[in-house]
Amino acid sequence: MLKIDKLCKQYNNQPVLNQVSLDMGPKISVIIGLNGSGKSTLLKVVAGIVEPDSGTVYIDRQDITALDPEERKIGYVPQHPALFNHLTALENMRYCLKNGRGSEKILDRYVEMLGLKDILTKKPRTLSGGFKSRVSLVRSLASQPKVMLLDEPLSDIDVAVKEKLLPEFKKVLKDMGIPTLYVTHDPWEASLLGDNFYAMVKGKITEINSADDAFDIIKASYNIKSSVS
Repeated sequence: MLKIDKLCKQYNNQPVLNQVSLDMGPKISVIIGLNGSGKSTLLKVVAGIVEPDSGTVYIDRQDITALDPEERKIGYVPQHPALFNHLTALENMRYCLKNGRGSEKILDRYVEMLGLKDILTKKPRTLSGGFKSRVSLVRSLASQPKVMLLDEPLSDIDVAVKEKLLPEFKKVLKDMGIPTLYVTHDPWEASLLGDNFYAMVKGKITEINSADDAFDIIKASYNIKSSVS
């Protein structure tokens, strides 16, 4: 349902994406990598925010590489929830329904699943990071995307809240039954969320058996030696 074929991208003659290919169905695939490894750039290329130098992106066998972001039917949750401060939580979530897009029924379903009924009239500035992330996720899902992209959406949230949110996010994303790409630098976070896993190093992607395997690939690629106590 989502196919990425030999994507390449350079900035200032430095490769950021180097022949990245990925073929996935309705699963949650987590890409693990250090900052600067190319994770966020990959999501932005798939979303249409960044234009690749070469390569192709397909959704349901349709080449969408040249389409504008709003034509791709992709849900995108950035690292820092981009909510409108002058709108309530409910108005933010309903924003995706403008121009006849999306589904009020789906919105209501995920408001219920993520426990958002008590904060619907509140403005983003009064919400915790966890609630902001939930609102951002529901807004993307209510648009009925064909693919979901999540760029470290819980990076600003403490571990205790994250441990509660990750199973909630996984339940909702599995309920949608669409290809989901989630990027993180944290193998623990990846292990709680993912169905399958990839390591990203220096713009290249490798499928791995478990989130913990990402450490071995990253250490080997950067010649990082394990500390000995």
